[in-house]
Amino acid sequence: MSRAVRFARAALRRNVQSTHPSVSTPLSRGNPRKPLSLPKETRRHPDHLATSGLGWRETVLSSGLFSVQPSSEGPTLWLAFAAALGLPAALWLYKCLMMVIFQRKIIYMGYAPPGARTEELGRDVPVPQAGIVARPEAWAQRSSQPEVVLIYLQGNAGNPIGRIPVFERLFHGLSSRTVSRPHPASNVAVVAVAPRSYWKSSSRTPTERGLLADYHSVLSYTTQRFPNATVILYGHSLGGAIAVCLAARLRGADFPNVRGLVLENPFASIPGMVEALYPQRWLPYRYLTPFAFDRWDAVAAMRKARNAPGSLLERLSRNMLVMLSEKDEMVPPTMGKGLFEASESTTQEHEGLRRCVTIRDGLHEDAWMQRQWLTEICDYIGYMRQKRRQGHNQKVD
Repeated sequence: MSRAVRFARAALRRNVQSTHPSVSTPLSRGNPRKPLSLPKETRRHPDHLATSGLGWRETVLSSGLFSVQPSSEGPTLWLAFAAALGLPAALWLYKCLMMVIFQRKIIYMGYAPPGARTEELGRDVPVPQAGIVARPEAWAQRSSQPEVVLIYLQGNAGNPIGRIPVFERLFHGLSSRTVSRPHPASNVAVVAVAPRSYWKSSSRTPTERGLLADYHSVLSYTTQRFPNATVILYGHSLGGAIAVCLAARLRGADFPNVRGLVLENPFASIPGMVEALYPQRWLPYRYLTPFAFDRWDAVAAMRKARNAPGSLLERLSRNMLVMLSEKDEMVPPTMGKGLFEASESTTQEHEGLRRCVTIRDGLHEDAWMQRQWLTEICDYIGYMRQKRRQGHNQKVD
């Protein structure tokens, strides 16, 4: 055996004993002639230690003297406790972060149902590309202007095409209730426009400020196109909150022919909806409301109208109709009732039309299929049409 190999083995023995005294080494003091037990490949090459370019630490590790071995001891109590609480907390934190970041994707669902952005109407549309005007065929063949125009503000999903059955039922109801009159429903029109990120409209990111600007343009367009008609704002679900917030920002003198407001299953605010969807206090989502980008606080807008007698909302709330589905599975009816009660102080004097009704057996999306809905909306439109004619006769006299 070469001198270099003997020197390396002696240095290895001294280093192991000085660093890890409890580890028994293959070279014992009692038997100095006992050869060092190394892996087979090392014994085949006795000059391995001398010729290797590795130092003594690398040689020890490569020979397997200090390899990690599995332990039979179980995890500590602290490790089990950290795993039991840390993993759910991390998942909750991740979901909360995603809800805050992508909250506008959750609120404004112009992509749902699938194909909502690419559907085609399949007929001529004499309005801007962002929406449609649904009207009876009889009125389309006449050159006269409608007496009543309904501006429909949709909910947070779908497009105006999906609401065409609602408009058809409305026109059919108006015709059946006044069948003795010639072209009875021809003096009522419905304007339904898709705001940004909905249907054929712009793909810009929807925001509270952006949607208010879009519907403000719709309202200005409608009043200019039908200057002699009585305009009614009809908001469903999110559209109800938009209608209230929009009317609160506008002056009544700028829109003299906007006379009616109908709210179907409206919600009070985004924070209120979060608490309604997640009523459990142990869930963290209800505590994320301070991070809401768009609040749509319709109740606050209604209360603000108390100190703004010249606002459009103050005038519309005098003859406001609120329709709530009895079995609404999305928006609690208490939200609509709270919104109605918030306007009471602003309407000390009204003309008897202001009311809040509950549509029996109605759900969030199918209230229009109930007969009670048809009766209420037809009576409301008939009343508005009658008031318009009375005002027109007074001007003539």
